Amino acid sequence: FDTTTGQQIAKLLPNDGATGDLFGIVVGISGNIAIVGANADDDNGSNSGSAYLFNATTGAQIAKLLPNDGAAGDWFGEAVAISGNTAIVGAYMDGDNGDYSGSAYLFDATTGMQINKLTPNDGESADYFGKYVAIDNNTAIVGSLNDDDNGANSGSAYLFNVTTGKYAWHEKFVKT
Repeated sequence: FDTTTGQQIAKLLPNDGATGDLFGIVVGISGNIAIVGANADDDNGSNSGSAYLFNATTGAQIAKLLPNDGAAGDWFGEAVAISGNTAIVGAYMDGDNGDYSGSAYLFDATTGMQINKLTPNDGESADYFGKYVAIDNNTAIVGSLNDDDNGANSGSAYLFNVTTGKYAWHEKFVKT
């Protein structure tokens, strides 16, 4: 919608949408680029997930985002965010550090190419890292709601430098 007039600009629909994809479960926008999650899309297996980039001025699809290592049940696209030309997409059920440990991916929002994959150095099964993501300029933050540093499922959040994919200033936030 045009924020000045309230008029609808476009209805965003994926070029390959299908029943049960859950397109629109989460959305984000930065400048003229919108990102939309579809965590139950099945391109890499059942409920592997995807995300889409759109031109927010015309409504035209720019790219479909898929992780290089996507697999069934990852729920990639459960969380999305964008800042400038960088998008971040969470896959909280990914299993690099054990079942449901989670991960997040960085993408170039102009080309749709994957830039990096983010995982915590202390990730464990059922941490759900990537359930929530945010990004601003060169810093990304990723929530890990079931991390256990302060007791069972106490949660934590990690800051990353977007350009390097490495931990940023404070490696990890936990409530004390």
